[in-house]
Amino acid sequence: MKVCLVCSSGGHFYELYCLRGAWSAHDQFWVTFHSQDTGHVLRDQRVYSAYCPTNRNLKNLVRNLFLAWRVLARERPRVVVSTGAGVCVPFFLLARLRGIKTVYIESLARINELSLTGRMVYPLANEFIVQWPELAEKHSKARFEGQLL
Repeated sequence: MKVCLVCSSGGHFYELYCLRGAWSAHDQFWVTFHSQDTGHVLRDQRVYSAYCPTNRNLKNLVRNLFLAWRVLARERPRVVVSTGAGVCVPFFLLARLRGIKTVYIESLARINELSLTGRMVYPLANEFIVQWPELAEKHSKARFEGQLL
């Protein structure tokens, strides 16, 4: 199974990387921002560099939409997994249009409300995992599996 791992750098990257026990046995590739943390940790991995910043930046949203189109067509993953942030939105949108499963894992920092990205991908996610029971109680599609970190 091929897994597409999409996230921004920093904390979102750290959370997704910490979950490597769930995806490391599969063929995987990353879509993230080039930074010191991602560049060092992923130096031997297949990585596609996304355009940043993504927050409220329409130009980079469009650029990442075209990136998602190219990457998903080339790699043909079976699932797209993300911990956020905005870079995953175009990937989830196109993945759903192509029939690719999507899994979103809301940040551990989100206790009472979904993040902006979480709210955007909630209708697109096949699986929506939260790390606090309060969020699962508020959102019918959200699944609480405990704190993953």
